[in-house]
Amino acid sequence: MFNTQSINLTSGGKPVKIRLLSAGSVAVKTRFKKSRFNGYAAMADFIFDRKFTEWLPIWVMVVEHPEGIFVVDAGEITSVNQPGYFKSSGFVADWFDRSQFKFTITREEEIDAQLHALNIAHENVKTVVLTHLHFDHTDGVKHFPNTDILVSRAEWQKPFGDLPKLYPTWFKPRLVELSDTFDVFDKVHYLTQARDMMLVETPGHTFHHSSVLLKLDGIYILFAADICYSQQQLLEGSFPGNNASNALAQKTYNTVKAFAQNHKTVFIPSHEAESAERLRKLETLF
Repeated sequence: MFNTQSINLTSGGKPVKIRLLSAGSVAVKTRFKKSRFNGYAAMADFIFDRKFTEWLPIWVMVVEHPEGIFVVDAGEITSVNQPGYFKSSGFVADWFDRSQFKFTITREEEIDAQLHALNIAHENVKTVVLTHLHFDHTDGVKHFPNTDILVSRAEWQKPFGDLPKLYPTWFKPRLVELSDTFDVFDKVHYLTQARDMMLVETPGHTFHHSSVLLKLDGIYILFAADICYSQQQLLEGSFPGNNASNALAQKTYNTVKAFAQNHKTVFIPSHEAESAERLRKLETLF
């Protein structure tokens, strides 16, 4: 439904290819995407909302880096459309995830199939980096049983809205501490020896949600995952209806904007169709 976007850049003069692949599509309640209230009032507002958004992408970022191939988040799988998919997580989760979201994905859209279509054997992926533990970002890890899968230790220890019953039985990601700093980001884990790709904590959507920041020659790419649903939402300071903490989200908004005001930064949320065009044009936040 959403076309793959790719761009060739450099880091330290060495080639880096970045691709956005949509591993499925999702529609959410309109008040889930953009809330009018906070807390339980926001939840009630979107639960009783009868309108769904248009189809939104579930972007996965693939980085072909001199140090290997990195996949950021893993997208959805076709099983999500099967009746009873969420039942293992209990009645409330089953009702909530069936009633508040709609998904569409074909087998060809799953991350392993898309990688193979690009002549990338998924077995050759160096690392799968998870920004957080929501199922539309983790379900695709089933295709990477022998790959290094990495997540923030803090996110693993204090998840928000995760459904661990959906994890593969073998799923034991490598937990990393975000113990470094970079510019305005005070919790960072470097993913590459070149220190040009990093996991940065951007809380709000979950208590320890992270994004992936790529430092490239002359520009930065921030794969923002679920910081917000759109760049406009960041700029206007509005929030989705399902944040773990709007106070943390506001702090993240301020941090991201402060960084982007001093560094050319392309902002890539997971569920915004326009992310692909911004990547193609290298259209920066400011």
